[in-house]
Amino acid sequence: MSSNRSQAGMTLVEVLITVVILASGLLGMAALQTRSVSYNNIAYFNSLSNILAYDMLDRIKANPVYALNGPGYSASVGNVPAAYPHDCDTADCTPAELARYDIAQWKFILDTQLPDSDGSIVKTDTPEGRNYTITVFFDDSKGQQPRRQVILRSAL
Repeated sequence: MSSNRSQAGMTLVEVLITVVILASGLLGMAALQTRSVSYNNIAYFNSLSNILAYDMLDRIKANPVYALNGPGYSASVGNVPAAYPHDCDTADCTPAELARYDIAQWKFILDTQLPDSDGSIVKTDTPEGRNYTITVFFDDSKGQQPRRQVILRSAL
């Protein structure tokens, strides 16, 4: 009798190699997914800070009596209101009151929408007219890196 045995299946080594290849592929896909979510989050915060900077610019343009002919909008970092301002929602406001209201509302929205955020507004008068620099700061790294900033400059 001859003892020719035919193989019927895989050996344990072949199964082990297959599992290692499959596991390394799945780990690579998980790392790629994690990076993708992180980059998407950064893009979202950058887009939102850009939208909020343009929102403040629109508020400035909507109050030309104060923004162009008056003292102008100006805000430093800090002074974030604790509650949502409603000062000019139902009452008539002067242009100066409207400017304070716009800044307080903008800073409150920044604080609630972006992580560890704040903003500043700097006006400069030039012979050509009044220029505004609106800066939005936020920290999406939980203190691991310097705060990101989005800067919007506009001439009115």
